[in-house]
Amino acid sequence: IKKILEAQKKAYASGDKSELEKFKNEETERKRIANALALETLWKRFDVDGNGAIDHDELLELLKVYLLTASYWLQKTIVDQAVKRLKAELADGGNKMTDSQEDHVKSVLNKHATNVLKAWSDAKGSPQVAQKMFQTMDKNNDGTVEKSEFMQHFMDSLESDVCCSEKSRVIAKNVAKASKKEIAWIFKSNAV
Repeated sequence: IKKILEAQKKAYASGDKSELEKFKNEETERKRIANALALETLWKRFDVDGNGAIDHDELLELLKVYLLTASYWLQKTIVDQAVKRLKAELADGGNKMTDSQEDHVKSVLNKHATNVLKAWSDAKGSPQVAQKMFQTMDKNNDGTVEKSEFMQHFMDSLESDVCCSEKSRVIAKNVAKASKKEIAWIFKSNAV
């Protein structure tokens, strides 16, 4: 991410976007590989009988576990990135965040991230979303999702319905918006 941000700055300054595209492509490939490994792990866990297919109920449970894991990593990423940005903004103004302020900021961000992500995962882990995903993935309409269908279409279903980079940014913005007043208070009052 750091490399992409640096490449963005260079691209906007020089007009040459080739380095930025290179890093975006590398990040896309890294995510594809990571997702394939995660999907393989999920499949092994939820194809309990080993018949090579899952039904609607198994897909719903799989989706809930996926969303729980995604929520954990999104929350960690959102909090870490928000703290980094805040530290950089303070440094630009010649200020520094104390350890106790950082702890307080993380506490506020975690509280709001938990609430925002719970609402998101509850909505996206609903039986209705699972049913829509199931219908999208069951390409041969046999009432089950085979491993090949799952591996090929799960992430596509997620991109359109559940989570993707753009939706992650929206979630991060919602967390920032919910946290803004409390974080401002931390620095205005020097509260810890």
